[in-house]
Amino acid sequence: MHDEVMEYLSFLIEDEEYGLNILDVKEVRGWSDVRKLPNSASYLLGVLELRGEYIPIVDLRQRFNMSPSVLGKTTVVVIVKNGSGQSLGIIVDAVAEVYQLSAKQIKSAPGYVKVDERFIEGIASIDGKHVVLIHLENLFDFDELQEVAQPDLLNEG
Repeated sequence: MHDEVMEYLSFLIEDEEYGLNILDVKEVRGWSDVRKLPNSASYLLGVLELRGEYIPIVDLRQRFNMSPSVLGKTTVVVIVKNGSGQSLGIIVDAVAEVYQLSAKQIKSAPGYVKVDERFIEGIASIDGKHVVLIHLENLFDFDELQEVAQPDLLNEG
């Protein structure tokens, strides 16, 4: 039987390692100021214009109900996309590794993980450490974030 191998980009938040399917990652970039949006969720820091597209920028620490990220020159933003091609920028403490994982290396999430299990695709054990694999589509409502990020589009209808 063929065991498909997938690549995951891992990153750190509060010394915990998380991973995203590399196919969901568009780019990794440094911090630049964002345009703040009124009346938005606390974890939505604002929007960033990137090559003509307004991309919502979210603080993953706040989305996980942790203390907010400290923004500065070393802040890392991972630009990701969902299955519909909608983009989103997530702020992480640091980017770590790219792992190649087979399906049998990924286990279901136990109850003690800090993050709500709905947001977790699984956990991979790699060299004695655990990497929590994030399910982006469950963690963020891309449609809602796009509407907030591009309010001018709502007024055209």
